[in-house]
Formats: sequence, C-alpha cells, structure tokens
Amino acid sequence: MFAILVYDISLSEQKERKNYRKIVKIVENYLQRVQNSVFEGEIQPHHLLELKNRLKKEIHQELDSIVIYTFKNSGYTEKIELGIQIEHLMFS
Repeated sequence: MFAILVYDISLSEQKERKNYRKIVKIVENYLQRVQNSVFEGEIQPHHLLELKNRLKKEIHQELDSIVIYTFKNSGYTEKIELGIQIEHLMFS
C-alpha cells in the first residue's frame, strides 16, 4: 500500500525538542521525506501498524498531530507538484 504522512509536531517549551527529532527519525525508517513535515512511500500493512504504534508512544496527545493517508490502489492517485520538485519515486 502507499501512504502519505503529515505531521504538526509542537516545538514548544512544554516538551523536549528531542521528542521532535525522535519522531522524525521513526518516520524516516518507514517513509521518504518529501517536505519538512510530509513523508510518503510504499509500506507493508504490518510496517504501517508498527509505525503507528511507535508514534503513539512518542507523541504528546495534547500538542502533536499526525495524519496518515493510505491508498490500497494507486490507479486513481495523481500527484501534482508546484515549485521545486524533489526527485523521488511516488510508487514503486
């Protein structure tokens, strides 16, 4: 399946900045960064479950937000990029 993950991780003084870096490192193990707060890529269902479980342990429920979109069939998916385009494969 293909997944797009977007996040809004608080960098406030209410939590450690290390937490932000830790969350990004976790996501980078599963998906490819395409913008500062956007990741995408092919992911197996069991890896997606693993990713979600790892993130649930790290985020602060009151401060952070992560949204994951999954696509089982890439046939109806179109990607439109404006501005600088980063070279990477959307679907493998």
